[in-house]
Amino acid sequence: MRLLPWPRSTTFHGVLPTRVPGIHLTADGRVWFRYGGVECTLTSARAARAAALAEVYAMAAARTSCCLPSEVFKMEQQVALDLATWRNAINHPGLRIKAHVTLTLTAENAKRLVIYEEALRAEHLNQTLAAKRLTHFAETALADVRSARAWWFDQHLSQGVLLDSWESFDTVVRPMVNENTDDAANRFAQVFATAVQRALDDPNKAQDLRIMAHMLLTTAGWRDLADNLPGEADAPSSIRNDTNQLGKSNLREDDLELGSDVRAGA
Repeated sequence: MRLLPWPRSTTFHGVLPTRVPGIHLTADGRVWFRYGGVECTLTSARAARAAALAEVYAMAAARTSCCLPSEVFKMEQQVALDLATWRNAINHPGLRIKAHVTLTLTAENAKRLVIYEEALRAEHLNQTLAAKRLTHFAETALADVRSARAWWFDQHLSQGVLLDSWESFDTVVRPMVNENTDDAANRFAQVFATAVQRALDDPNKAQDLRIMAHMLLTTAGWRDLADNLPGEADAPSSIRNDTNQLGKSNLREDDLELGSDVRAGA
């Protein structure tokens, strides 16, 4: 089939989607089309007309579905640039099209857009306020242990409950407190963590450190913590049973060595 020398035209009317579900744009205009050629599979003007309308709708919908309804002017200009001159159809070989399309946001869809934007604005405000509230809470109540304790105590007072134990605070609140190097517990933990790391590099010192830690925890009455020390289960029974004696012996030897060094230096 040879390409027809003159174009045909038809009116175009459709409803195009936008990025917001439930809000659409109305499209009106005119489509021009020509068909023919060796590769053309359209056998009638009616088929060519349907193919041309489908092509224009697909191209326009691809533009509008990526934009907000409030960007109707921007979308209309993009569609105009896409269809201002003759172009080959994508899905129908032998068909050439061009069109002029006007996009409109109807009154009903405009009302839906207002409702959507108000809901979006309210949700964004709620999220912003929640984020600021959490940030303020973290910077004040959870800034350090002392502030957290004061806030926790005030929470109980405001509910008419006198706080009689800090166990719930240690379980629930303390893990959320910001790291503070001024906190005695954190400094204590950091010192011992550093000592353990250094001892791991020297097996002899690691054994001495484990014995002294076991003696300290046992003396304080925290046998459960002493039993959980690394390497305790693998140590000989003589070491587990005679930890205090070994610890004292090591301390006496260290004192003697220190005294001899001092005398030598004098």
